[in-house]
Amino acid sequence: MPVSLIFTIRPLASAQTSSSLGRAAHAAVLRLINDADPTLAAQIHDDDGPKPLTVSNVIGLEARNHSAHVHPDRQYRLRVTLLTPALEAIAATWRPDTLGPLDLDGVLWRVERITGDPADDPWAGSSTYEKLASAVINRSAAPSRWTFEFATPVTFRQRGLNQPLPLPALVFGSLLERWNAFAPIAFPDEARRFAEECIAVSRFNLHSRSEPTKGGVPQIGATGRVTYAAVNRDRYWLACINTLARFALFSGIGASTTRGYGQARLLDSDDR
Repeated sequence: MPVSLIFTIRPLASAQTSSSLGRAAHAAVLRLINDADPTLAAQIHDDDGPKPLTVSNVIGLEARNHSAHVHPDRQYRLRVTLLTPALEAIAATWRPDTLGPLDLDGVLWRVERITGDPADDPWAGSSTYEKLASAVINRSAAPSRWTFEFATPVTFRQRGLNQPLPLPALVFGSLLERWNAFAPIAFPDEARRFAEECIAVSRFNLHSRSEPTKGGVPQIGATGRVTYAAVNRDRYWLACINTLARFALFSGIGASTTRGYGQARLLDSDDR
């Protein structure tokens, strides 16, 4: 059961810190997992394949020259998504009053609230793989247009280079890889070819953003909105693509989703 949790956090004291805390946040979440299941935490850390979780940067930082000053009189947020039953079971035990402070690059943060309710935050939520794939399972009609919001930079590794443009084959190929790694219902690899050959970008409003990597080298990604439209109305493939689009909220898209990149969601028609 994929789940997206929003942590409300507050620093214990005023501090100057990096504006890119995604890597530190990922390490802090792994420590929480390690407290419950060291073997699972080590497996997640060491596995070279798709990761069963995403972790955002601290949301609400006011950055200047890649640094930020945080204040204990302000609340910030952290978003964590989990893609396997084992991780969901661990997360169900997390309570703000029992979790110790999160250490993010030497700055301690108190967890004040954890919610998975989309009524509290549109980036929170939960589902099941069967519910996400309902159009495939029930052979029902699916839409032929999808608008994504990329809240944090999305980028892809392609032939050893970064590709910051969210082209259809890259977006849905990334989603397909994660879906097939964790969902009980696998989709054929031809879904990637359908995205490449039969889905076009019909509208976009994107901006390039640069974030420093661990070594200080800037990594370029794109933020904003993109609408994709299918030119082939095959019912089965539309259902597959629609499932992957709905999965984006939980899986993230592209590279470096464990440290804040590729935070994306499918928008409802009212939000477009």
